[in-house]
Amino acid sequence: MPVSANRIWRQLPNELRAAASRIFWTESKGAEKQLLIVSLARAKNLREVFVRKSPIERLVNWTGATLSLPDAIVDDLLKRYLLHEHRAVIVSFLDLLKIPHSEGMIEENFDYNALTTEHVQEAARSLLASADRTGSELYLKYLVLQGGPWAGIEEVLPAGE
Repeated sequence: MPVSANRIWRQLPNELRAAASRIFWTESKGAEKQLLIVSLARAKNLREVFVRKSPIERLVNWTGATLSLPDAIVDDLLKRYLLHEHRAVIVSFLDLLKIPHSEGMIEENFDYNALTTEHVQEAARSLLASADRTGSELYLKYLVLQGGPWAGIEEVLPAGE
């Protein structure tokens, strides 16, 4: 079964979904929040104004408990969580591939065509053997979602993931 943002989201333990939700609600801007407010209102069958005026703890709980959200929102939740909680994993992976970056953010002028599937898969295997197995698996699944040179990572992820 192919990897999807919602599939990754549903597989996360409740506490990780809650942590990702908390990061989103504390760091996001108004327009980003609005899309999630609309989605939560639909998912919970509530009025948007009620969701908008709800305390942050309730928003965090609702977001973490909602197992089906638009892919763009889930992608953003995962990205923010990874950058906030597992930046060291990202940096380690990019360093293994010798990709120029600034604290885990790949430099804009990097040529992805320089990456071979074999090299990416080798770096993924090394990352999976690291101490932060949970963060490594989540990051690699997230990369698979991005496609392109990362698509081959799916072949080295543990079976059934």
